[in-house]
Amino acid sequence: MEAVKTFVAESKDTVELVMNAFEFGAEMAASVAGDIFPIVSLVGPLVQLALDNVESREAAFMREQFQKVKNNLERASEGVQRINEEVTKANKDIQLFPIETKIKHQFRRYMLFLDDNSDYNKNEFLQYFDTSGGKNPLKDLYSIVVGTPPFGKPLLNAILSYKEKSRRPVEEYCTQLKYLFCLGITTLLAHDVMAGSAKEKKHLEKWRKRMTTVQENIDAAVEECIVSFPIQAKTDCHRLVRDQEGVTNQQLADALIEMLKRKYDWVGWSVRVCKSHYSIFSSKKKCNCPTGQSRFKVTTADEKLNIWVSYSAHLKPVDKKLVQEFIQSQKKPTAENIAEHLLEKLQGYYMVHTVKSCKYLACSWSFTDDRHYWEKHKNLHVCVHSF
Repeated sequence: MEAVKTFVAESKDTVELVMNAFEFGAEMAASVAGDIFPIVSLVGPLVQLALDNVESREAAFMREQFQKVKNNLERASEGVQRINEEVTKANKDIQLFPIETKIKHQFRRYMLFLDDNSDYNKNEFLQYFDTSGGKNPLKDLYSIVVGTPPFGKPLLNAILSYKEKSRRPVEEYCTQLKYLFCLGITTLLAHDVMAGSAKEKKHLEKWRKRMTTVQENIDAAVEECIVSFPIQAKTDCHRLVRDQEGVTNQQLADALIEMLKRKYDWVGWSVRVCKSHYSIFSSKKKCNCPTGQSRFKVTTADEKLNIWVSYSAHLKPVDKKLVQEFIQSQKKPTAENIAEHLLEKLQGYYMVHTVKSCKYLACSWSFTDDRHYWEKHKNLHVCVHSF
């Protein structure tokens, strides 16, 4: 028994690191492969201590960690709830709620036993585990996530068809799935020990391998959100502009930036808005010149409204002194020659957009000041940032 106590005590630091990752946020929790196993690997020893009526600070600590996992599962955000609704609508075969309910109740009975290790609570847990489907809820959860019959395509594929493809809610959703797996594997292993089964180690290794597959699905879902963000961002911008009425150009630029930095917070954004006037903008080619990569134009019903959006997922400082000195050295600066030659001067790793100044020109950005350049030079405004 001392060996069991020592094992639990020596695992405490590792468990604390895992719980800190979960508490730090969905991005870290969703991306750490196999992170639930330092916790679930202690289920057997912890149950054995309870069965033998052995109390220790380490056992009390582990009970607290299991309770934290359950509490975190209950804190699903609005974004996660929306994904659940969309997934259920899209695929009637995917019904997570009854599975989640059974796993939660199984875990609740397990926690009651840890709090009071009486024969009554032990028997209540064993009886409820069997009557609620035993290991089937956990098995069904895995089948839904990876897409084995009869549940159709993998759950995370269904999430990828979720119309907004918003990275943070998807990461949080995946983290919630991992919490649920943690609860399910915990109760399965607890049942093995309480029932006197010799399957604990077999089940632990089996689910360690299965969770590797789950993690691969999670990584693919999150990566899809990351790499597809420019396409989705353009759609989001079009939708926002379509719904905006009676706002100034500056208000529109600010609204776009607020939406973009909220949904795509790992990316730097810059928005320029201008209402063209034919007396000034008789030639669109001459009035503005965007160069470099990582940019798109938002089409609108108003042909005179020009909206340019540019971005960077690899944020780098801008050498503002170099930019200013180059522009000031040009005797007859035009939108085209400034944009093209400045891009060459910066060695092509930047987005440069020059716009002929006008009364209705507005700009807004989420970059820090050292990573974004927006200044007026004579009759031109110049925007520079990395791509």
